Amino acid sequence: MKKILLLLTLTSLLLALTSCKVNWFTTTVDVPWYFIAIPVALIFVVSYFILMNITFVCPECKTEFKPKWYQLSVCFHFMGKRYAKCPKCGSKGFFERKR
Repeated sequence: MKKILLLLTLTSLLLALTSCKVNWFTTTVDVPWYFIAIPVALIFVVSYFILMNITFVCPECKTEFKPKWYQLSVCFHFMGKRYAKCPKCGSKGFFERKR
């Protein structure tokens, strides 16, 4: 969590040094950096807490496990199932969430 906060702080500081220009048809509008940084930061924080609460059940060995949030954020998912690897038996596939 400390690394995430550090990354968000550094990103915010970098964006503070830049100007954001938005082209709207024929006009150019200067947008403050925090109009972009705050929604992006909120999306990261909300998705982090959502992914931390997901538990999967292996269909082969019936083990319940929680993958790391960054593994879940980049894995394939389809119709409520996510592609993961069971830490106990090592089987790979689309796992269902525990209800």
